[in-house]
Amino acid sequence: MTATILPRSTDSFEVWYDNLDEDKQLFVDEINDRISDGFDEHDYESFIKKLDDYGITTAEQLSDAIWYATDSYKPKEEFAEYVDTEVNCTEIPSHLEGCIDWQTVWDSYYRFDFFTIEHGDYTYFFHNNF
Repeated sequence: MTATILPRSTDSFEVWYDNLDEDKQLFVDEINDRISDGFDEHDYESFIKKLDDYGITTAEQLSDAIWYATDSYKPKEEFAEYVDTEVNCTEIPSHLEGCIDWQTVWDSYYRFDFFTIEHGDYTYFFHNNF
C-alpha cells in the first residue's frame, strides 16, 4: 500500500507573491533586484514597511531613492567616502587619505540629503529627494 502525502497547507512565497497586486509585485521585484534576492515573504513585508515609513511605496520611487548598501561596521563613514571619491570623483591625495574623518563628513553634510534603513546585517542609503 502506498501512502499519498498531501502538501502542507501553509502559504509559500509563491502563493504570497501571486496574491499581491501588480504594482506590489513590481515593488517586490525591484527590492529583489536592488536590495536582496534572499528575502522571504516576512522579510519583504518588514522591509516594505520600513520603506513606507519614508514614503517609498512604489518600484519607481525605490529605484530613484536607493544609492548604496553595505554591511560595513561603519556604514556612514564608508558611504561618505564612497560619495566623495566614486560619485563626485574627488581625488584625495594619498598623504591625506587617513586624515579625513568621514563620520564628520556624514554628520555635517550628507545626513541632510540621505536617510538610512538597517535591515539584517546591511545598512541601505536612500536619497531624500526621490
